[in-house]
Amino acid sequence: MKKVTIKDIARIAGVSRGTVDRVINERGNVAEDVEKKIIKIANELGYEKNLMASALASSKVYKIAIVSPDPYSDIFWEQPREGMINALELVRHYGIQVEYYDFDLFRKDEFNMQMENAIKSRPDAILTAPAFTAESLEHLEAAEKLGIPFITINTEIEHPGILCYVGQNSYNSGYLAGRLFHLRLKKGDEIIAFNLGHTITNAQHYSDKVDGLKAYFAAHNMFENPVIWYEFDQFLDEEKLRDFWEEVKSQHPKMKGIFFTNSRAYRIAQFFTTDDVKKYDVVGFDMIEPNIHYLKEDKIDFIINQNPILQGYTGIMNFVNHFVLKKEVKKTQYLPLDIVLKENVDFYIENFHNGSMVKG
Repeated sequence: MKKVTIKDIARIAGVSRGTVDRVINERGNVAEDVEKKIIKIANELGYEKNLMASALASSKVYKIAIVSPDPYSDIFWEQPREGMINALELVRHYGIQVEYYDFDLFRKDEFNMQMENAIKSRPDAILTAPAFTAESLEHLEAAEKLGIPFITINTEIEHPGILCYVGQNSYNSGYLAGRLFHLRLKKGDEIIAFNLGHTITNAQHYSDKVDGLKAYFAAHNMFENPVIWYEFDQFLDEEKLRDFWEEVKSQHPKMKGIFFTNSRAYRIAQFFTTDDVKKYDVVGFDMIEPNIHYLKEDKIDFIINQNPILQGYTGIMNFVNHFVLKKEVKKTQYLPLDIVLKENVDFYIENFHNGSMVKG
């Protein structure tokens, strides 16, 4: 079917192409009756505005503030940043200005400072990973009063000021982990969930994962397989972390499954002995290099890949679609949860870890 053009509309309406272009792109200086006639003909013919050409013709500059953990504070955040850079390279001709407001993932004061700086810059939107739930909601309130929407990745929180969320369904990822453990558990085996980092009460996605894990066991009447979770925020101190791990081992002789709520499985996997490897089944998150290393050494059994590169990429593309191309964006955009094993990890390294799957 032949695509309808401005020339076609102009011919039927008996006006110039310039007149049709002014109506289509809302530039005014057209008599009301002529404008109505052109719109009617365009609708009848099924004309679709070339949004890309319209955006390119516009001289407007679109400003996005990216408030994200500094990749140097946690290597996981190298991947969302890679996805953002890939997307920005693709849409560089749209007149988008980007300002990065990086913060140390483990410093709430830096997060607050950078979020305040981003809001003061009055961008069109803020793209952020709301690492601290309570504080993020406060900043959302402040931004909403100024008409600045948030695009969030990785951590899902509820607020009307959020334009869209891109990332994993954390509850479902915990439920999926429960299914993986179910394959190997016997009655009486314990599951230990480790949260190495922020307190679970102020990191919504961590608590959602644990809730999902427990829900799977409850749904399958696995009441003789208790889920016990531990928080430990001094994981950067290797000696303290080793002592913590040894203490948990001694207190839980029935421990069979180990579940990590974030990308830091490698922090404890490094301490596993040969007997630990044989005894425990380990589920962690995210294809960062040290996790891949221990997956290949059989110290981690499953990695649930949350597609962080695609999170960053899609976050930027949602900005472009909404602000530049004037397209509607879906408010909640859950990404697939990939189960990565030793046997298929090389495929994921080649096709996902390097971001190639989000460029084409």
